Amino acid sequence: ILEAAFIEIEQSFLELSRSTSIPVQQVINWFLKSRGWMTVSTNFWNIYAHSYFKDHTEQELARVGYKVPADGGSLGMSIRTKCYNLFKEAFPDTYKDILSVHDEVKMLSTSPQTVSQCAQEFQK
Repeated sequence: ILEAAFIEIEQSFLELSRSTSIPVQQVINWFLKSRGWMTVSTNFWNIYAHSYFKDHTEQELARVGYKVPADGGSLGMSIRTKCYNLFKEAFPDTYKDILSVHDEVKMLSTSPQTVSQCAQEFQK
């Protein structure tokens, strides 16, 4: 009985993933989170370093007294690390929520991508 029910649940997640263009694992995580159940651990550093920082560069650099390079040059990982540590200090009780919401909004606001486009984005 359980195996048959698990197959139905899996099919529901797959259908929801296809209809929303949201990866299956993200659908499962959102489902678990919406029910207050344990979710797969989130790497908040990755969200910060590769998404939040990119979208709020000027604001985050101000935390460490830097400005966006005029030449558009790349910022080192050590600067991002300092910014991340100060970000966590500024929002000790809510930084995880801020990053989670940012990640969800970013995911929902992007247009569906092909597997190739996802792979290219992952390599950036």
